[in-house]
Amino acid sequence: MTVNSAPTRMSCGPNSGRILDTARGILMGLRRCSSETAFEELFNAAQRHKVSLFAMAWALTQLAGDSGTAPASFPDAQAAARSEWGQLLAAMPVANG
Repeated sequence: MTVNSAPTRMSCGPNSGRILDTARGILMGLRRCSSETAFEELFNAAQRHKVSLFAMAWALTQLAGDSGTAPASFPDAQAAARSEWGQLLAAMPVANG
């Protein structure tokens, strides 16, 4: 996702399915779990932190390395994603190009 295509509202948009799929895929890779388990983790984290599922998914994709800049409406989701998965992502080895 580029800066120009970053979502500006927390409502579902044309890229919401792709963002949810990407976030689910990130968790599947980190946790080595099923798609259903990854979705449940994402959903439960969103509920725990009182942010929308879409906002949590978007924040996780940003935390995992997307270079886009977060809109001002997502600070709670970004903090929640860092709290949930920041240490896990930091522990992952970085692949060299």
